[in-house]
Amino acid sequence: MNALMRRLMIVVISVALLACTGQPVKIASVTDASKIDRTRGRKITAEAGGFQLFEVIPINVNSRQQRAYDELLEKAAGDEIADVKVIEQWGYGVVGTTFWTILEATAYPRKPATP
Repeated sequence: MNALMRRLMIVVISVALLACTGQPVKIASVTDASKIDRTRGRKITAEAGGFQLFEVIPINVNSRQQRAYDELLEKAAGDEIADVKVIEQWGYGVVGTTFWTILEATAYPRKPATP
């Protein structure tokens, strides 16, 4: 029985560790500054959050950076994104903790192509 409990604990710990991983997010930036109109930049903001129930069960916690970045790209509407600022916030709830990722950036339109 002791060996069975040991194996069961290893499986439970392994599953718990795998459940608490998120994918890294690569934030792209302007590759060629000569192709954007720096005089018409506009501020855009995106945010995504999650909740850690009882400090053990992650609900939308691990994917919040990717969801915030996807929202930022949507708000950019095809414009180039630069000057990205990442803000992480958290707060206690009654039965867990909330986690928020806020992305602030400047969206620059591309210059019109010259013939």
